[in-house]
Amino acid sequence: MPGSSHDGPKAVLRRFGKLIHEGWFVEGDEQSNQSRRALIVHNITANMVASLIGGNFLAGFMLLLKADDGFVGLITTLTFGGNLLQLLAPYLLERFERRKPLLIGIRCLMHLVNIVFIGLIPFAPVGAQARLGILAFSVFLVNALNAFLGPGQSIWHIAHIPSRVRVQYFSTVTMLNGIAVALLNLLASLAVDRMRAAGHELWGLEALRVLALLIAVVDVAMLVRIKELPPSAPVHRVRLRDLFVEPWHNKPYLRSVLTVVLWSLLVNMPGQYYTVYLLRELNVSYAYINAVALLNVPILILMTPLWRAVYLKWSWMRPLSVCVMLLAPHYFLLAFASGRLVFLYIIGMVWWFVFISGVNLAFSSIAYMNLPEQHQTLYFSFYSTANFLAAVLTSIVARTFVTGLGGLRFTLLGFGEKQLLMLVVGISMLGVGAAIRDLARRNRAQGLQY
Repeated sequence: MPGSSHDGPKAVLRRFGKLIHEGWFVEGDEQSNQSRRALIVHNITANMVASLIGGNFLAGFMLLLKADDGFVGLITTLTFGGNLLQLLAPYLLERFERRKPLLIGIRCLMHLVNIVFIGLIPFAPVGAQARLGILAFSVFLVNALNAFLGPGQSIWHIAHIPSRVRVQYFSTVTMLNGIAVALLNLLASLAVDRMRAAGHELWGLEALRVLALLIAVVDVAMLVRIKELPPSAPVHRVRLRDLFVEPWHNKPYLRSVLTVVLWSLLVNMPGQYYTVYLLRELNVSYAYINAVALLNVPILILMTPLWRAVYLKWSWMRPLSVCVMLLAPHYFLLAFASGRLVFLYIIGMVWWFVFISGVNLAFSSIAYMNLPEQHQTLYFSFYSTANFLAAVLTSIVARTFVTGLGGLRFTLLGFGEKQLLMLVVGISMLGVGAAIRDLARRNRAQGLQY
């Protein structure tokens, strides 16, 4: 038909626009609609900043500072360890009815340390070991600040996302985050690879930090635009004893906590080790890693409507349990991705993108399932602390595993220690998925959110 060649792209764009807008925008609720718009942009900018100074680029940054496997594992442990302070956050935050100015101030300080100060470490007039020590302290400080920011910010923001729009809102955020980060990472990696080829990899990584700082300004501007609603329950000071005792009396919420603990124990085990394996042992480029990551864009566009429909029909935990079990082949494929079988990395990552989009969507809401009205910051802090405690424990186990077996080859499979670690995680995923399914069954039997 005449004009059909032009209607196709327009129709796709219209459907994509409808997918982004659908569900979270509520007619007649302009105040929260405006806050939700700012929240979406904040989520995207926050993830863009994290991708430019973390992940593959942080691994490369550490290698330039002459970090070994032990230090890489230490950074992972310090990242999670700093966030354990979330348990104490309610002791401070529950004293204030208005928390927004304090939280924005902490966010600004985090950006300055995480982007600017850490970026200056390679130029410090000290030895290599001292630079690594400064980096380790800085990483712990950033995550300690995040420990006090996270719970308060989450409760502030969730007030604008009522249960009736959470599936639609979180699916939109998950999709847009994945697209923005994948595109940005590919462009950034091409730039860094070019500088790396010219012998200026450090300057390439520093340029990314300048870009991250500019995006951080937008991030803070979006936070300023998000309205702080009055607390749903009267503010009462939290006693230190309550931080450790009160959540244990709420069994339905403890199931949400156990769900994230089981997941965190496994998903954080590979840490930065596999990225280091790719960069140092397989000698792949940043561009290769992030070109593969770009495949997440069409997968997110295709899978987000599907996962949205699944969670609207079957709630959160049962589909999550299936997704977790189906992630196991990803780890098996990555374990064998070397030499002539390096193409398995691409297949494994495509498999990961399909199911991790469903996992991420579920965990965006599980923290708020069966959340009591009173002392919400306390309960959310307990949830996050349990998550990070599991991550700390698993990072210590993984570091011991990798450093203890470092340099060994397992001749039967031709594996090194990092590949064997991936196999262990893949097998364990099957058991964790089954355990989450049992928790969902218990919640459903009691008529609770599941």
